[in-house]
Amino acid sequence: MARLNISPVMVILLLGSVAATILPGLAVPAPAPATAQQHLLECADKLGDCGKLVYLAVFVNGTTVTKDCCTRLLSVGKQCHHDLIVYATQRPTFKGNVSEILDKRPTFKGNVSEILDKSEQVWNDCVNSTPASLFH
Repeated sequence: MARLNISPVMVILLLGSVAATILPGLAVPAPAPATAQQHLLECADKLGDCGKLVYLAVFVNGTTVTKDCCTRLLSVGKQCHHDLIVYATQRPTFKGNVSEILDKRPTFKGNVSEILDKSEQVWNDCVNSTPASLFH
């Protein structure tokens, strides 16, 4: 009976070619990471019409967020809310207050730190006024 003589190099080449053929078909491509701009657009899109009201509540004294918009804000998430507010304060038109942004309307006059505190207050007010079952 003839003996099959396969060298270890041939075995490695055979296994390598099988692996190279099978494995790429099993690989799941990783999604491309979202750019910061895409992230902000997605956040704003999720807020929809409530985005303006939330923005005004942060930047304009005396503006409150409705219960429906609180629910929407909470469902969007704190990170999106924070990122949108930080972005607004980093725009070239932001100069310590937002009078130019809001066409000279009465504004929340303050520095970025105060605006971030106001943003946190708006978030907490929504958390306290919205049943958890509506946004979890």
